[in-house]
Amino acid sequence: MDYGKDHYATVTFHNAPEGRIVALPWMSNWQYANQVPTQQFRSANGLPRDLGIKTTGGETILTSIPSKEVTAQRGKKVKQPTEACEIIIDVKGTADIVLSNAKGEQVTMRYDAQKQEFRMNRTKSGDVSFSEAFPCETTAPTYGSIKQLRLFIDRCSIEAFDAEGKMAMTNLVFPSEPYNNIKVKGGKATIYALAP
Repeated sequence: MDYGKDHYATVTFHNAPEGRIVALPWMSNWQYANQVPTQQFRSANGLPRDLGIKTTGGETILTSIPSKEVTAQRGKKVKQPTEACEIIIDVKGTADIVLSNAKGEQVTMRYDAQKQEFRMNRTKSGDVSFSEAFPCETTAPTYGSIKQLRLFIDRCSIEAFDAEGKMAMTNLVFPSEPYNNIKVKGGKATIYALAP
């Protein structure tokens, strides 16, 4: 359902309004869930996702798209990433994306059009010292080409989706200050603040 490290214990709701099947994951991983640098809570739920089935390249896959209620939370367009935002990236072939802050903390992502895969690297994302299992790169097949990526950035998480639902990746991050800079090579980013 998700190729990130932090998509676990998913609860699904069948026969939601309009016959939708909605999934709600917990964003963590038992490799380090009790050691994450947070107080009074152990992570949060991920975004609700509408599930579906799609056949692509002769293979049937489970699709996952952020529920329309998430899109309804879009605020105004902004020029730089904010603490809670959605970044839509229209890609043209292979694309490299770097989210960073003034402290030099960063998350790098790469969509490789030829290999048909998406990668997210959080080894320099902020505090990664609490567990040897935390600093890593995750990889997902994209089951064909991606034309648009949707990235949801929150205080301590990044959820990446192919706009058609063929790929989802959820990873926790613990930067010392919000990522407020984005660089995209091979695509164009549009950033929306998310309503609180």
